[in-house]
Amino acid sequence: MKLASLKKLVARGEGLELEFKRSTGALREAIQTLCGMLNASGSGVVVFGVTDEGEIRGQQVAEKTRREIAQCSRRIEPTAIVDVTEVPSGKGGAAIVVSASAETPGPFSFDGRAYLRVGNTTQRMSHSELERRVAQRLLVETPWDRWPASGWEVGNLDSDEIASTVEDAVHVNKLGGVLGEKTEVILRRLELVTDRGVTRAAAILFGADGGPGYPMGEVRLARFHGVSKGEARDNRQHKGHAFKLLRLAETFLEEHVPVASTLVSGQMRRRDVPRYPTPALREALINAFTHRDYSIDGGAVSVAMFDDRLEVWSTGLLPPGLTPQKLKGQHESVPRNRLIADTFHRRGLVERWGYGTNRMVEVCLAAGCPEPEYEETGGAFVVRFRPASVADTAHAQAISQRGERILAILADATQLGTPEILDRLGENITVRSLQTELKRLRESGLIVSRGRGRATVHAKA
Repeated sequence: MKLASLKKLVARGEGLELEFKRSTGALREAIQTLCGMLNASGSGVVVFGVTDEGEIRGQQVAEKTRREIAQCSRRIEPTAIVDVTEVPSGKGGAAIVVSASAETPGPFSFDGRAYLRVGNTTQRMSHSELERRVAQRLLVETPWDRWPASGWEVGNLDSDEIASTVEDAVHVNKLGGVLGEKTEVILRRLELVTDRGVTRAAAILFGADGGPGYPMGEVRLARFHGVSKGEARDNRQHKGHAFKLLRLAETFLEEHVPVASTLVSGQMRRRDVPRYPTPALREALINAFTHRDYSIDGGAVSVAMFDDRLEVWSTGLLPPGLTPQKLKGQHESVPRNRLIADTFHRRGLVERWGYGTNRMVEVCLAAGCPEPEYEETGGAFVVRFRPASVADTAHAQAISQRGERILAILADATQLGTPEILDRLGENITVRSLQTELKRLRESGLIVSRGRGRATVHAKA
């Protein structure tokens, strides 16, 4: 580096990747700063012989000085690439430019302590931030779902769900040669059991109720009144393995997604059109369970339905290299949980890796709905669906599949009380849930109710 280039560098001023020191008397502090820069952006430069105001004065550079810089730099762990350049200052000495760049993933420490560059200052890294970065590095080296699930054994897994998975995989020609094989042998073929034991992926995919304390997945399902989370008409939370939670989420959507029914021209039959296309919702759910960041404690897959939209949330942001914008074009598949994704794929639930988000767009447009919205917010990834038109008919807004069954029951009777409807409905739901459904039908003008309390009767409008 020549003096002219050094002047241009110094003219930038101190910041995230640049620091000035008057002399190597502040060597230890300077290497702490380099450590902080490595943790902040992966590279950084410290220039000795420059004042805080940016005046290049230089200093005397002896062999001892060079040796001390080299020895101090080697105390950064893991090893970083450090380059030292001497630039004559024109004032009888030289400025010393020490640059560092990361050769391996951090976090980096100096003398056993981690530092972080924030703006133009260097701070001790907090314990929680250090733990987070260490965990992130470990995930790069060994993905979370491949680690052993502490305390879990094959006997703690849902054997019926495993059998169903094998049957589905064989049926779609994505698993062969398993006839007569024991469960553990099959799981080893799928890499869900290793010599280290049952993997976390196996616990997430097949963990039976009452497993040995290791948290499996969770799904949160809510139907809100209006367009905000102020009042919930229905609110449920379930824990269990991924396939069980997927079925529970699908059942919830079947109960709550409005369905508009129209007569097919020239035919004596109806055509039921859900407000949101079912294949797209299913794809969003499968993606959420497959790519969720299970390493985040307390995370979940959530479904939030409002009067004007439906949202599927999953804990964790997109993997590095992916953005919400890229998901609507050609993009590489970057499964966070490769073993979990592979099992869904073998079961025939994932059509093609890296295609799910594009498929949702295609399905929604084919159904006359807007493209789904993809967003990262609050440490989560969100898929947001909107109906074909905000000005849907009252029937399409209000009537669910359960509502259809209630209307069919009332069509066969002049009028019925709530207990009689509940009995004929034949579903395991509470009276309160039925009353909520009746209220929605009544507000939509599809039924009328007379009387009060237990004497209330209902009839088709």
